[in-house]
Parts: sequence; structure tokens; C-alpha cells
Amino acid sequence: MENLLTLLLALICCVIPFWLGVRHGMVRFLSPMHLLGYFCTFGFLLKVAVYGIMPEYAFYSRYIDTSAAKQTGAIYLAGFILLMCLGYRCAVRPIDPAPAVREARIVANGLVRQGWLFAAAFAVAGFTFALLLQARGLSVFSADLLTVFNQDKQINVGANGVGATLAGLKTLFVVPKCAFVLLLAQGLVRQSRWLMAQAAMLAGLLVAIALVSGDRFELVELLVFASATYLLLGFHVGLRTVIQMTAGAVGVLFLSAYMTTLRGTDASLLHQIVGSTYFLDINAAIMVTDQVKPDSYLLGESYGWWAFGWVPRAIWVDKPAIDLGVFLKRDVMQVATGGAFNVTGPGEAFMNFGWAGVLVGFVLGWVYRRLEVALLSARATLRFAGFALYPLLLYPFVQASLHSSFSGFIVGAAAQGVLILAMITLFLPRYRLAVSTPFNAKGSLYV
Repeated sequence: MENLLTLLLALICCVIPFWLGVRHGMVRFLSPMHLLGYFCTFGFLLKVAVYGIMPEYAFYSRYIDTSAAKQTGAIYLAGFILLMCLGYRCAVRPIDPAPAVREARIVANGLVRQGWLFAAAFAVAGFTFALLLQARGLSVFSADLLTVFNQDKQINVGANGVGATLAGLKTLFVVPKCAFVLLLAQGLVRQSRWLMAQAAMLAGLLVAIALVSGDRFELVELLVFASATYLLLGFHVGLRTVIQMTAGAVGVLFLSAYMTTLRGTDASLLHQIVGSTYFLDINAAIMVTDQVKPDSYLLGESYGWWAFGWVPRAIWVDKPAIDLGVFLKRDVMQVATGGAFNVTGPGEAFMNFGWAGVLVGFVLGWVYRRLEVALLSARATLRFAGFALYPLLLYPFVQASLHSSFSGFIVGAAAQGVLILAMITLFLPRYRLAVSTPFNAKGSLYV
């Protein structure tokens, strides 16, 4: 009976975000509430359903044997999700603008120096790859190159179990990501086969980057980049589009499975999804609600760890991890092996504030909506290419705040934001509205 009630709770937590996304989201299928629904489906609903049939797949069961732990974690996670939905709904205003489709097409069509942009993407990716090889002491001709990149996520691991992830170098990979979005956008607007071919080559490059980074969510990002660009430019979603998006999702799943085999893990695709701590994970909620006690609450401390994240580990060898997952695994769970447990946004909130952490969900939901409106308004689209910033910055923020930890995202996002805005400045024209008008009014456009 408990499993059935938990499954019903998970289902409610998936349906409400999708309903809000359909009713109030500014991007079809990819509004922040849609994204919450997807992460909740894979991290909460699917996992609870599978654990009821195959309890041996449950990640938390390796460390937690408390009888009511599953139900307690589910109640906390559900509270966080529902308050996130409430925060999003409270931030909806009657004057919120419609997505600036016309403006997005104008800006995308104005992309200049496409050849230089395409060349820069490959040049920066190649340069970054060379630096990663040098840092790891590898040769490009090594037979086990991809295996090493996927198995050894850290180098120079210290006594505290924390090593260098080379995240600072990997920040440069945002250049080909931004180039992909910009070239794809202009190719779609102009219906140019040459530009679409360039975008396809960059997509192949991004798949290679995901394999090198050893991060399966890089593949999910690529799918979101392509889908969001298509949708934000106002193109029709027909059967052909649905088939293409579905094929992309299937490709992501199989490439993710391949990356898992590179890590030396022999498990089915289903086991890889539900037996992990990915997505908006029920396992993390169970572990933190069971193991984190009031005397160890961080009281907001982890949300400020980004302040020292800027210091390279080459300078500060014993720098603590800014990802809360290491703290959860080693200090809280007392598991001394390397790596980290994925803590998730709800998990981090509980580790800081206990059950009051559900209120962080309300704040996040409110922020999601205000950022969605800010980026997709006509002014933001004309001045800052909001259609590109939405997938390149807002989606990673939503993903990180649901799936990962706050400080780990902030450090990389700040550097990436600077690079993205620099590329927009170099390759896109600047527009403004001729007169100051309400969001839904249309003024003349000037370069």
C-alpha cells in the first residue's frame, strides 16, 4: 500500500508541472515547468515504479535500511516540487509577454561572419582538447583514451578525496555550443542547407565533447539546444518534427549507455537510469532525510561555496570541493571511496535547512518564471539574443538547480556567460525598439 501511495504522489508531482507548463509556459515543451516535469518523471515517478517491482535497483538501499525512509524522502521531495510549482504560478503576471518570435527571427537572420564562427568553434574545441590531454598526460593516439576520460573524472586526488576535474578548461567548450545554436537558428530561418550542414557538423563535435567530458548530460544539453532553438523561432511542430526529436532522444539514451560501458559498468539501460542518482532523484531525498541531522545543518553555507571556487586547484591544492555531493558522501554518509553522490537541488536545501528547505523550492519556481520572462521578452531578444541565452544559460541553471548543487553551477556559469555574451556581441547585430512600449506592443526596429 505504501508503494502505491508513493507512486500516486510521484504521479501528481509530474502532472502538475506539465499542466503549468502547458498553461503558462512561454516555450512549448521546454518551459521551466516542462523541464521540471521531465526531471521528475525520470528521477521520481519512473524510479519509484521500478523500485516497487525490482527493489534491488534502488541506489539508496545500499546505504539506508530504515523502514520508513522511502516514504519520508518521497514526502519531502513532493513538498519541494509542489512549492516550486506554486512559486512559478505566483510569479505569473497578466502582462507577461508572449514569446518574441518575430524578434528572434530578425536577430537570428542577422548573424554575420558565419565562417569565422564555425572555424572558431572547432579551433577552441581543439585547443581545449589539447590542454585536457596535456593535463592528464595522455596522447591523442592512446587506445584507451575515451575509457580514461570517462572512468577518471578527477586527477591529482588529494588526501581529502578531492581532485581536479579540469572544469575551468571545459568551460571553453561553451564556444562550440553557442556557435551551434547561432548557426542552427540562422539555418532554420533562411532554410539554408549549407548553414544546416555546418550546424550538423557542430552537433557531431558536441557529441565528441560529451564523450571527452565524460558527462552524459552534455548529450541531453545538445538535444535541448536543438529543440529549444527550433521552438523559440516559432516553427511548426508536426509529425516529422516529433519523429526527429524522438530519434534524438533515443540517440541520447544509447550514447549514454555507451558512455556507461566506457566506465566499466555492465548494466542494462533501465538499470543505468533508475539505479543512478541522476535527474530529480528520489534516492538523494531518501538519503538526506534519513542521514542528515539537525546538528549538521549547513544553514545556507553551501550556497556560498562558489566564492572560493574561482581559485584554481593548481594554486590551492587542498581546495575543498564546491560540489556538496562530496560532503554528502564522505562526511555525512561516511563512505570513503572517491567521487561523490549527486545531491540534487532538494537534497542541498535539506542539508542546509532541514524540512524548511522545501521553501527553497518556492523561491526557485519564482526565479524560473521571472528569468523565463526576462529572456524571452522582445527587448531581451533584440538586445541580447534571448532565444540563444534561454537554452545556453537558463536551461543549465534549471538542470543544475534540480539535478546538482548551486555553487558548482555558479562558478562555471559566470565564465560561460561572459563567453556567450562576447560571441553574441561579435556575431549578431544590435537592435532596439524605437519607442518604450509595453511588452506586447510592437515598435520599429533599428540597428
